[in-house]
Amino acid sequence: MQLELADGTAHRLDDVVVTASSGRAASLCPALSADERARLTGITYQGIVSLAVLLRQPLGGYYVTNITDAGFPFTGVIEMTALVDPSTFGGRTLVYLPRYLTQQDALWDATDGEIRDQFIAGLVRMYPGLKPEDVVASEVSRVREVLAVSTLDYSERCLPPMRTSVPGLWIVNSAQIANGTLNLNETVSLANAQAARLLAATNE
Repeated sequence: MQLELADGTAHRLDDVVVTASSGRAASLCPALSADERARLTGITYQGIVSLAVLLRQPLGGYYVTNITDAGFPFTGVIEMTALVDPSTFGGRTLVYLPRYLTQQDALWDATDGEIRDQFIAGLVRMYPGLKPEDVVASEVSRVREVLAVSTLDYSERCLPPMRTSVPGLWIVNSAQIANGTLNLNETVSLANAQAARLLAATNE
């Protein structure tokens, strides 16, 4: 198999494992069959906008707080220093404020400053003891394709197989999580299961 890089260089390889999202995998691998391409490009993804915040003080002390109240701009509070010693961050508290959203959500068009203001205002409202000046630093990140949405007949119509019709070309990504939610446990389980299958297949 030949792998061509953006700078024009090419490498001959026995096997290639593509871990990009499904639509990107389809565009990277032009030799895929029409059926494989249809499966990969037919997957609908949720994306995520997240604000990482470094605070002077802890919040509730819980690792994950899921939020279903539509009045808040984020869908969860991930307080990393509930698991990791705050000394790792100089005695500060590291918090992630994620928001999962559809591809059509208007938040994609918001500036970093607008997202930062909305999310910090929501965090201060949720934790009354917190003040805006307690925010030491913050950073916005956006990822368009994170979680594949399990649509009707997903396993039959969309679930991408690991082994493709192209010899030596394999696809492993989060769209292969069909019976769970995207989290660290599911991701590690998927990686372990697919690695074992891959090793077995390449040793046939």
